[in-house]
Amino acid sequence: MSKVHNPANVAPPASRYSQGVEVEATRWLHISGQVGVKPDGTLAGGTEAQMVECWRRIFKLLDSADMARENLVKVTAYLTNANDIGLYRVVRDRMLDGFETASTLVIVAGLADPNWTVEIEAIAAAP
Repeated sequence: MSKVHNPANVAPPASRYSQGVEVEATRWLHISGQVGVKPDGTLAGGTEAQMVECWRRIFKLLDSADMARENLVKVTAYLTNANDIGLYRVVRDRMLDGFETASTLVIVAGLADPNWTVEIEAIAAAP
């Protein structure tokens, strides 16, 4: 369904993602920024737990649209601590199980709730 673009005349990605993703789609799902809040409304704990919960929420939203991680086209993550970049990449790679999307990672001064350390938004497409 999707074709990745990592041309040789462009510097390679800094981690496991694609520079561009081409899709032929008739359905699009834009997923709002997801934070590390569990279904019962409590915060998932530390930064890694919040990252995992963000991905769980994204996967549940994909499922509700009859989509899967393979339908993800673009992911944007916002971290409040630059020291968490490596951790984010490890968690992202684990949660995506080798699937690569287009990706942007942004370090921000803060999120809507000062207890949140990560927020992830995504775009998915399906035929």
